[in-house]
Amino acid sequence: MTNWRTWRQQLQYNGQRRLLVLAGTQEWAIEQAHHLMPHSGSCQLWLGEQAPATHSKALATNKFKNALGQEYDSLIFNAFSGLHPDALGATAGTLKAGGVMLLLCPPLAQWPDYADPDLTRYVAQAEQALALDSRFLRRFIRELQHNKQVIIWHQGQPFPALPALLQPLNSPQGCSQQAWQPVRDTKGCLNRQQRHALANILHCARTRTHMVLTADRGRGKSSLLGLAAQRLLQSGLTVLLSASNQDAPAQAFKHCASPLRFMAPDALLSEQPTADILLIDEAAAIPVPMLVTLAQRYCCIFASTEHGYEGTGLGFQLKFQPKLNELSPHWRKVHLHTPARWSPQDSLEPLIFNLLALNAEPQSPRGLTKSGLKTQWISRATLLDNDALLQQLFGLLTLAHYQTRPSDLRHLLDAPNLLLAVTFQGNLPIAVALLCAEGPLSAALSQGVWRGQRRPRGHLLPQSLAFHGGLATATQYSYYRIMRIVVHPHSQQQGLGSQLLAWLQQHLPQKTHCDFIGTSFGASPSLLTFWQNNGFKALRLGQSRDGVSGLHAIMMLWPCSASAQQILFDWQGQFSANLQAYRQGIWPRALTPIYQQLSLAPATYSAQQDRLIAHDFAFFHRDLLCDQPALLRFIKRQPWPNKLTINQQNILTALLTPGANPSQVATHYGLSGYKTAISQSRNIMQHFFKAPSEP
Repeated sequence: MTNWRTWRQQLQYNGQRRLLVLAGTQEWAIEQAHHLMPHSGSCQLWLGEQAPATHSKALATNKFKNALGQEYDSLIFNAFSGLHPDALGATAGTLKAGGVMLLLCPPLAQWPDYADPDLTRYVAQAEQALALDSRFLRRFIRELQHNKQVIIWHQGQPFPALPALLQPLNSPQGCSQQAWQPVRDTKGCLNRQQRHALANILHCARTRTHMVLTADRGRGKSSLLGLAAQRLLQSGLTVLLSASNQDAPAQAFKHCASPLRFMAPDALLSEQPTADILLIDEAAAIPVPMLVTLAQRYCCIFASTEHGYEGTGLGFQLKFQPKLNELSPHWRKVHLHTPARWSPQDSLEPLIFNLLALNAEPQSPRGLTKSGLKTQWISRATLLDNDALLQQLFGLLTLAHYQTRPSDLRHLLDAPNLLLAVTFQGNLPIAVALLCAEGPLSAALSQGVWRGQRRPRGHLLPQSLAFHGGLATATQYSYYRIMRIVVHPHSQQQGLGSQLLAWLQQHLPQKTHCDFIGTSFGASPSLLTFWQNNGFKALRLGQSRDGVSGLHAIMMLWPCSASAQQILFDWQGQFSANLQAYRQGIWPRALTPIYQQLSLAPATYSAQQDRLIAHDFAFFHRDLLCDQPALLRFIKRQPWPNKLTINQQNILTALLTPGANPSQVATHYGLSGYKTAISQSRNIMQHFFKAPSEP
């Protein structure tokens, strides 16, 4: 370790960063981290538990977003608290040139069997994680060991030899090597790309043209917003800055000498202040419908990453930018490639991209010949052994969904009960379906879910169909939910998606017992047509919009077993009856085209089922808005209990009107708020029954 200080100085001189792995017991790793990192005069970030008091900032791993927009000299990632891929990818971009990321972890040979707390996010019950052997960690360790720039210190062994650093770039004149220095020009920019981007921001602001600025972390997006804000404010324009939280645009404030007003997105929408220009940092962290509304009201400069660290990076690219094109066809987009926070020769960023498959892209097919297509099951063990195939499939899956994030790679490799079906053209994957097993639930858990007392992780279809859809027997069946299905863009509109679904409908019942194949997605006319044309039946339609896509969620099923086919018809009838009730009340206008496109069974319902829903709403925690149709049908068949006053009858009738807003009802009847209205409705409904045990 005698060369450590000199090596760190050279690392700073070269403008590069490195990863040092401390593999051993947690106590040993923390002790070494304490000795290796300077304790004064530097800004450090500690992610995970056991942070010493000397560190300037410490965060729980799942709070990593609070570090975005900041810069740190050192980063300590305590993987004993869980190797959270999103946290690793995002915070690595906050590390400045000359910085070292310390990764504290168990001995590498034992790490895949370690009870990693992060694994609990991928299982229905926490105890399931204890038995998992992590393929994600096996791949992660393999890539670490193959990278010569990674320093690995094993407990019980001498401090490893420090790798030779990559030489800094030559000076522009081709003379002797110079230190990497982030030197700003007269405009405050660090490189030619930043100057180009700043000029575009100023031009778009002055011509009132929307602009999107994208880049990976460390390219200076936030700094450019601050530089632009300073120039615009000096020219007399009114400028507002917004982001998902006030800490995110810290660099923008740092690079704007004039007072710059910050407003949260929800405050902008409610207060609607006047402004010439709205700068939005980390735009991908803001729901797409909110971004669209802001773009309708203001001239906006959007800055964001697109790798999804904020959680919706691809949503920003795949969902928002097409809407912006409809709203303002002449908007501009600028992308920054050159890093500003470190040298282009930095080795940490390409390492992180490789570890998390952030650059995974599917290879494009050259021409489709259906005679050469084959579909087969692919195991996760195969993906671990064939990294090229893993990268191509993960790239395909990324194209399929707007909320893909680094954690999805770990989910793909580690989550139990997943199936992967792939269509190949020769050796090239061109279509893929990812399915997860759900249900059946135990009797005790089913009752807890039905009554709103339990909400176990996973099992989306049986839980939602039972609790939200009012289908009491839904938890008794087994499902394979199609989480993602995607066809390569160059092979779309040729029936490959339907062909893959038909293969699943034929082969899934042969591979495993399954009552239903299911799906849940944002209901757009094109997607609804696709699923209905392949025999899937709608069972639930959400009344609220998804925060990212702006679409209403819909759940659909295809029966695999005879018993499933029989019960499906009854479920469809109840779904149709509920939809009819909702349409008689307050009906979201966006749902009308979807309703008109749905293939619905005749409306039927069971009085006994309605009574069960009414009873368990009254005495337990079922949801009023979901149960409104059943509750309304129930009270219409019953005489009003003698103890109920006319005011109570009116309150209950108002609350049970499908689509009614409990907050508005509460205001009208002088109740204190939403919760009081719900509580009142339960108390009133209890008068229809003798006791909780006597429905």
